[in-house]
Amino acid sequence: MKQRTENRSLPKAFLTRLRQLEETYVRSADPVRQSGFSGGAERWRRDREPILQALCEPGGDLLDVCCANGYLLESLVEWGRGRNLHITPFGIDQGSRLIEIARTRLPRYARNFHVGNAWDWTPSRRYRYVYALWDCVPEEYLAEFIDRAIRRYVEPQGRLVLGAYGSTSSGQAPFDLDVFLRSAGYQVKGTASAGVPPIARFAWLDRDA
Repeated sequence: MKQRTENRSLPKAFLTRLRQLEETYVRSADPVRQSGFSGGAERWRRDREPILQALCEPGGDLLDVCCANGYLLESLVEWGRGRNLHITPFGIDQGSRLIEIARTRLPRYARNFHVGNAWDWTPSRRYRYVYALWDCVPEEYLAEFIDRAIRRYVEPQGRLVLGAYGSTSSGQAPFDLDVFLRSAGYQVKGTASAGVPPIARFAWLDRDA
């Protein structure tokens, strides 16, 4: 049975933590650290390139929910070229300063970046692919967030891709998306992972209509 939170807003403590994360991210000039990752460029690619396994040729529009400074989108656009995937990046993030950095990073697509909350934001259009981290909302909101994201963000025949990252330094395994999604009644269309044992997990769902 999918959890329902109906019309509740995100908890104030959670929103405060998001603002604190933005403060931390913008202190660094390193695009990887500015994205909330401290493992370096090699692991950055290893742990995130599997997202592209969810995309089909020729690619398409990709919305990154909680996109931070846009560096993940920039990376996926670059990596996608080697897979014959032509990606047009779009992003939202609650942090207005991070969105300004994203617009500067990808000036050609500056109009594609918006300040918005993953829970409340209603876009003016839908997207072929949407990527979101599982913890962009509290866990008790996750099932309802997935419903909202598919309904609001994903175009018919489009795909929602969810990601989860663990921590090598603390030995923390990533949230098991596949188990959560299947237990919540979703039909998982595919999964991918990075590392042995996995330090990053991805799973995706399709919108039929």
